[in-house]
Amino acid sequence: MNLRTTSIKRPDCRTDAERIRGIRRARWLVISALVLLLAPVAADERARRSGAGAEETDDFPVFNLEPLLPRGDVSESALPPVNDRDSGVIPGLSRDPAKTDSRDVDPRTRPGTSGRSGTSGRAGTTGDSESPGYLSPFRDDPAPPRHDRSFPLRDPFPPAPSRRDIDRTDPTLPAEDAIVAEGFDWSLQPVSLADLEVGHPWAFEHSKPNLSEAEIEDYIRLIRAVKDRKASIGLNLPDDVNIASAWESAFYRFAEARRQAWVNGKLLLQPGRSGLLNPFDGSVLSTADRIAEPANLKSYSLTADMQSHPSDFVGRPVVLYGLFTPSVINQLQAKQTLEGQKSVYKLQRGFLRNLSDTANIALVDAESYVDYDSQKEAIEAWPVEQRISYPVLIKGWFIKTMGEQPLVYCDVVRILTPRPYDEYICDNVHNRRRVSDDESWLYYETLRQLQITSSKIQTGIALADQQLRVETLMHEVREKATADHTLLQNALRNGTLADVDSQDSKTFQTRLTRLERQLDQRLNRYREYQQKPDTFPIFVDLFQHPERWQGHLVTLRGHVRRVTSHEGDPGLFNGQPLHELWLFTDDSQHNPTVIVTPSLPDEFPRNADVVDSVTVTGCLFKMYVYKSQHENRLAPLLLAGRIEWNPTSDQILKLADGGNFAQGSRLLANAKANSGRPVSDTMLLLFGFVTLLATMTVWGRVQRDRREHQRLMRLVDERPDFRQTSQDMYSGPFAESRFEPTRG
Repeated sequence: MNLRTTSIKRPDCRTDAERIRGIRRARWLVISALVLLLAPVAADERARRSGAGAEETDDFPVFNLEPLLPRGDVSESALPPVNDRDSGVIPGLSRDPAKTDSRDVDPRTRPGTSGRSGTSGRAGTTGDSESPGYLSPFRDDPAPPRHDRSFPLRDPFPPAPSRRDIDRTDPTLPAEDAIVAEGFDWSLQPVSLADLEVGHPWAFEHSKPNLSEAEIEDYIRLIRAVKDRKASIGLNLPDDVNIASAWESAFYRFAEARRQAWVNGKLLLQPGRSGLLNPFDGSVLSTADRIAEPANLKSYSLTADMQSHPSDFVGRPVVLYGLFTPSVINQLQAKQTLEGQKSVYKLQRGFLRNLSDTANIALVDAESYVDYDSQKEAIEAWPVEQRISYPVLIKGWFIKTMGEQPLVYCDVVRILTPRPYDEYICDNVHNRRRVSDDESWLYYETLRQLQITSSKIQTGIALADQQLRVETLMHEVREKATADHTLLQNALRNGTLADVDSQDSKTFQTRLTRLERQLDQRLNRYREYQQKPDTFPIFVDLFQHPERWQGHLVTLRGHVRRVTSHEGDPGLFNGQPLHELWLFTDDSQHNPTVIVTPSLPDEFPRNADVVDSVTVTGCLFKMYVYKSQHENRLAPLLLAGRIEWNPTSDQILKLADGGNFAQGSRLLANAKANSGRPVSDTMLLLFGFVTLLATMTVWGRVQRDRREHQRLMRLVDERPDFRQTSQDMYSGPFAESRFEPTRG
């Protein structure tokens, strides 16, 4: 019997270990893949739940300022560097030929920027403001870009004859060595786009009170020249030039050239004089020989210049502020009329008086006017029934002197109300960049308007506009709640409620209740804003919706962390100082609001690190981009006529400890006098309660004593009743008894 021997193979331990490791590796790979697949779902679920929680709490307002605001440490200063000489808040003094422009722009030329299609630019031209994405606020390279070239304003017009062969200075300004009497003729020198009929032999006879027929013909010629120049101004300028800015800025150029000549000592201003001369004065041969001494003026006066040199101003643009009182209608009849021209020009004549002392400045012939309600539509029917004086801005042309007063023609008078011209600002100001030269004219004119008009009325307008905004937000909340309710009902009707809520953990009634609760919470919050306007987060709203607030008045309250002063443009703002303040509100989340104002309160601590209790009502001019320590930031730029500062005694004393007040400060003296025994509101309430309690206690005791006294008096006055006494009670039985009482 053969036995077959079978050998049993031993298992390979190495193979089993590798198999186990492979299984483990595959298992971990599967787990990792599942984690990667489920992570977005979980994140989306968390985001959905957090979003639902945000809807329930609805912490209004929440906004995100990235990428314009820095990430990370919020303690980093939001202010620009202290050594930033050109913050871009104040326009450069590019019109002052005596100073260089800090932005590497030729001060004798005007940089052209891409205009908007429509009002600001030429029709059919698309500016870079319409391009999507972030707009660079400024350039670091000195070379201008391809679409930002400069041009002299007088290039479109024929050049005037050269004053001197060796004269290489700017032909639009008088030379330093020019001699007024011989080397420079103002009547032949064009300066700006708004100069009319330069070199024409005008027939105006100055100082005469009336207009002759020849003067009327020249007057009509000048009015028609204004119409022609305004109609053809866009044809004479390059395509990349802002037409509105070039035209509006041209009104200041001639007066600026005259001011510079006066500063250089090349122009003498003579005081106003009467046409009647002393016939016994032997030194006077004729009226032309009499030259009065220069007036003792500390600064250039446009009015004095027009009175001194009227022939140099005929057909030149002038800018005047004052109180305009309409008087009579002045009609000018033209002898010759072409097709499309008027034969009769009706002008509203009125007196323009000074804003401060109500002295007469000039006579004005106005063709029409605009106010806040009309703005772009001129009104020819003047309200002359009530004889009201209006604060106005006159941008017109000099005609002649009538007596000693200049006569100025203005096609459109701008009435200055406490409410800024928001349509002008929206059409001519670009957001997310610095203040450009093209915006300078509107920048300074808005500042002057807010400075002239009433601050109390401005505050009232800002409050009414804020209440209107709250009502608009309430209406939007109601519309949003109605839309959500409709979507929820449609989802329930179509059977897609589970698609809306994947977990199906909330029923229709639960979600409907949540929507109603959210609506009530939001409406209650807005009602609180209506009752307490100070609690409305105005900074957040204007930051999120700058297009709603641009050109409107807003009121902000907070503390100021920086105050810097600049010199205003000498031509556009008469060189008045401008103050730049960085205001932080409670809802601004460490983001500043840039305030520019021409006036500060008395004894305002400009060098203090922090100044509390500051309130400002101003016009949102634009969203201004500035450069901070490491990156660009966005901040609202408000133009204000003035600011309010109402510090407490403790705040004044704290500022005094830092050396921010002078030794004889009246404000500091009052604070020290009021801080001797400070009494808090709680102590006053407690004292009043104790006084009331003591008074009531004394009054109660007095009343009780009075009642007790009256009761005792009644008892004393009452007569006793002796009808039954003790003797009567015991006399009867003893008398009837047969026994006598025992005595002893």
